[in-house]
Amino acid sequence: MSKKSEFLAVMMGIVAALGGSHLTREARTRTIHRFVDMMFDQGFTHFAKFGDIGGRHLRAYVEQRLKDSAGLRTIQNEMAHLRTTLRKGGAPGVAAARELSNQALGIGGASRVGTKTAMSDEQYQDARNHAVSGGRPGFAGLLGLERHLGLRGNEAIHARSDTLQRWQRELEVVGAVNVIAGTKGGKARRVRVQNVAAAQEAVAYALKLVQRQGGFLVQRADKCDVTGLKQARSIYHGWCNRAVIEPHAARYAFARDQVHAYMHSGMSEREALAATSLDLGHGDGRGRWVKSVYMR
Repeated sequence: MSKKSEFLAVMMGIVAALGGSHLTREARTRTIHRFVDMMFDQGFTHFAKFGDIGGRHLRAYVEQRLKDSAGLRTIQNEMAHLRTTLRKGGAPGVAAARELSNQALGIGGASRVGTKTAMSDEQYQDARNHAVSGGRPGFAGLLGLERHLGLRGNEAIHARSDTLQRWQRELEVVGAVNVIAGTKGGKARRVRVQNVAAAQEAVAYALKLVQRQGGFLVQRADKCDVTGLKQARSIYHGWCNRAVIEPHAARYAFARDQVHAYMHSGMSEREALAATSLDLGHGDGRGRWVKSVYMR
């Protein structure tokens, strides 16, 4: 086993002991893999034990991520993963060092006010065309579900034949869908779709693909079926990164359409924001937050 593999194994053992939700564990795993790859790519090959990680390594990681144009909140989250791993691994001093705080590292001050924008109709169609022309129509199906049902990526990935067939029936009968699998915190919700026709088209497209490619919208590049949800999420995130596509922007576009449609139906802006917040799975008390994040 190479020195890099040994060091990665040590770090992954610590990550495994941390626990957390499956999405948190996957996010930590991606960060640790990126950190180890980056350290060895930059010539930091002296690691003999976990305690060898120091300030210069964390600074080098942040500097490279900034060069990669990663967002501040993304880097902050990744540093949180690294600090949690350091504390668990017996290096709390490095994790808590004042000179290694986000502010000191130049990544402090990121606001939770939305900086991402909704995907335009043209951008949405371009992204779908890119997926189809590249032989990955399942990704076009996922974007369709995010755009017209307001799903998070994980919720769309969970959509299999039985779920899509149920959504078809629900849209036909009540113009709403019940989202159960893959939700944040395991909280099921009801999405009252305002553009039912577009949602029906997106669901029908996704169902057709799922039924002919092994049960998931995500497939491997070699057209083989994925082995499970974890691999499906990893493949989808990788494709979005390579294609420079922010899939959450499709959900932003859905949110804007919902707010405008609710107001057109007679709701006040406050009511429309509260209703859209429920559709997105944030609860009816997050209307102002939805406005600041999704409507900028």
